[in-house]
Amino acid sequence: MNKVTIETSLGKVTGIEENDVWMFKGIPYAITERFELPKPYPKWDELDATGDETDCYQYLTYRDESKGQDAFYHKEFRSDRDFKFAESPMTMNIITKKNAKNHPALVFIHGGGFETGTVGELPYGTCTEYAKHDVLFVSLGYRLNVFSLYETGNYGLHDMVFGLKWIKEHIADFGGDPDRITVMGQSAGAMSIMNLMYSQILKGVVKGAVLMSGAGMVPKMTRPWTKEEFAPFWANVRKRAGVETTEEFKKLPHDVIWKAWYEESRENWSFHAVQPGIDGTIIPKLPQDVAKEGSYLDVPMIVGVTSQDFMPYIIFDMALGWAKLHAKQGKSPVYGYMFDRALPGNSFKAFHASDLWYMFGNMDKSWRPFEPVDYALKDQMVHYVANFVMTGNPNGKDLPAWPSITKRKKYFRLLDGTSNGLISPMKSRRKELHSFLKDKGPM
Repeated sequence: MNKVTIETSLGKVTGIEENDVWMFKGIPYAITERFELPKPYPKWDELDATGDETDCYQYLTYRDESKGQDAFYHKEFRSDRDFKFAESPMTMNIITKKNAKNHPALVFIHGGGFETGTVGELPYGTCTEYAKHDVLFVSLGYRLNVFSLYETGNYGLHDMVFGLKWIKEHIADFGGDPDRITVMGQSAGAMSIMNLMYSQILKGVVKGAVLMSGAGMVPKMTRPWTKEEFAPFWANVRKRAGVETTEEFKKLPHDVIWKAWYEESRENWSFHAVQPGIDGTIIPKLPQDVAKEGSYLDVPMIVGVTSQDFMPYIIFDMALGWAKLHAKQGKSPVYGYMFDRALPGNSFKAFHASDLWYMFGNMDKSWRPFEPVDYALKDQMVHYVANFVMTGNPNGKDLPAWPSITKRKKYFRLLDGTSNGLISPMKSRRKELHSFLKDKGPM
């Protein structure tokens, strides 16, 4: 493992070179004050990008995540790692083939229920799989929980937009093609991308989207709220913190702010308290109205679910509904997948986020006894996504055919390691209903 230094328009950047791959970790793309929009990070003389990235304050910052309800995912994706936290967590990891030129970029936005998650989770934080396919990979960080959601400021979504535009402007310095950027997200990361697609804010910035367990519109009963509808909740949060006004709240220590938000959101729980809201800018209006008008950002997409997903039946119907909408309105093609590989090591099978290991690799960092079939499935899935990033179509030589969703053909690609075929909506729903009733995952 050697160090490598490159010249960029922002200054010199030093990263790590290993096996003909360059890795730059913790590159800052923005800076901010509490409850304010992101601003450009100042230029530097030389940036050391060989250490760890910075993530947003979250549950893991204040409490032991290795026990209780979060223990499963802590062991699965965060064990044996240390993290750095701050209120300006706008950093990214960039991983590319040595001396790359004009490679298309895949930008990943992590999940975590808008509350938690890091740039460097074990499956994707140091992903080198896409470099093998001449694709530059980026893992993008953003603000979370109260620091993102306060009074429907949607600060985390603003961070993502700022970061994607930064990538558009600067990725050529790292060997990327600014005209071929695909954005990818999982769970809340996928839902975040959906929120950004309800306007034209990313028009000309991204050319495609890959959404894992979060594509489509949430049901109307859990629709985003407006700032006015959120007001009583945030008044209660401030009251818990012992203040009345936003100016007083902004001056409190970060742990006091987080604790007040966390306790209020748990004791008087509402889905609306832990998700972005309609702000008239990032999310211009009710997503169902945007969909009806057809005014959403039109790009090719891959939408996927797992067979033991979180709220499996709803997650599947959201993804299928979005694909059908594209087909009905004559928009860009959408390709659906159902991930149904039972991971070795426990009984949870294809649980929510289980496909992360296969989409990004790094299986050597997992505690699971992965088998040859798992590595073969990983290679296939990475190949599909790399093709999609290159061309907007996942199909390619030596891969089973994967047709897009049409008005008449609504089949998803079945990714289970043994089948090379498709699965119908009816069979998908049966799997999801069975998992909901009998085969639940860890959530």
